[in-house]
Formats: sequence, C-alpha cells, structure tokens
Amino acid sequence: MRRVLANIISGLIPGRRNRHYVRARLKTPIHKYIRFVKKFSALRHPKVRKVFGYRCANFVVILDNKYVFKFPIRNDGRVVSEREKRITDALRPISPIKIPKMEIFDCDGVAVRRYEYIAGVGYHALDEQTQMKYADKIAKQIAKFLYVTGGADPVEIRDLKTVRSERARVMHGWNICDLWENIILDPKTMDVSAVIDWEGAKFCDFHTLFTQGRRNTICQTPLLREYLKYYIKK
Repeated sequence: MRRVLANIISGLIPGRRNRHYVRARLKTPIHKYIRFVKKFSALRHPKVRKVFGYRCANFVVILDNKYVFKFPIRNDGRVVSEREKRITDALRPISPIKIPKMEIFDCDGVAVRRYEYIAGVGYHALDEQTQMKYADKIAKQIAKFLYVTGGADPVEIRDLKTVRSERARVMHGWNICDLWENIILDPKTMDVSAVIDWEGAKFCDFHTLFTQGRRNTICQTPLLREYLKYYIKK
C-alpha cells in the first residue's frame, strides 16, 4: 500500500528529479531504518546523517562518522549488494587506493550494505584552482589505481565478466564506471583516500574516464599521460 500511494502522490509532482525524491521519501520507512542503524552505535546518543543517494535509488545513513549504511528503495537489494561485495572483496587486497570494507545485513528482508566511513572531500567538491594545483598529484594516484586494479584478474570474479576469458588491456578492465563521482581525497594533503561505491562496477572499456564531462577535464590530460606510462614501460 505504501508503494501504491507513493506512486500516486509523486505522479502529481512536477519535474522528474522532484518526483524521484518525493517517491523515495514516501516509499522509505525512514524511522525504522534509523532505529536499525542506531543498534550499531557504541554511543549513548548516536549521531546520524541521512540522505537519498543518486537518482534516489538508495537511502543512505552515516552513523557516528564510522559507518555508512545503504538501504535499497526499489527492491530488496540482494543481488546488487552480493555482487558489489564479491567485487570489492576481490579487488581490495590488490588496490593501491583504499576500497572500504563492506558487509551485508538483513533488515526485514532488505539487504542493507554497511561500509567503513571514509572522511574527506569528493573530487567535484574541489574548486577549479585547487583541481589545477593538484592535478598531477591526483592523476598519478588514479593512474596507478586504474592500471593495477583495472588490470587485475581475480579468479573469484571472473564469472562476472561478459566473456569470462577476456583479458585486461589498455583502457579496458575492472572499472567503477563513475570514478570521478566516487573519489575521496584528504583535503589537507590531496592524497586520494579511497574509491567508494562499487555498485555499478564491471569489466569494460573505460576510455570515457579520460574524455567524459566538462567538470573532469582539468585532471583528464595528466591522468591519460600517467596511465599510458605504465604501458609504454612495457
């Protein structure tokens, strides 16, 4: 009944983004999820921050700046969460940049993902001047990450490839797909602290990382240069 009412009410809201947000809020048992999250806190008065994720597909709760909980809105989240965990578990040990540990919990039939919280700032939160100043430093770190992690071939996740026997090559391999949106940096050092949110990761072509979106252009040229160095050395 909650979903039916949510669809009826949100259908009256102008604007796709607004409709998605209203529908997500109406469909999400927010108070129940908050109670579930607070059970994991060691504090008497837990600190929680909540937000709806990209395209309102998930309800996200940050607990005590220690954990991030992600509750799926459109389905039970089981398939997506189990796939993401397999990929992160396989790539975490070899990645030169931190991939937060992920666990799965059940909340009344819903697969809840819990991640280690990583403090920092997103790449797109940096102003243009800062991006230009640290472009080379950031590019070197991401290039190594793409070469090592993208070129990996863990046996545990080979079955997730479209073609199991396919090998990694230049600009083709394991990729988070929306990397620019999920880079976390230390605002004091501009070191890349982590790459988060592997829900959409896959074994694919990733040349668009070097060409896509005007907001990414400052770092794209140095990133391409640093990335290709690994293949030139061969």
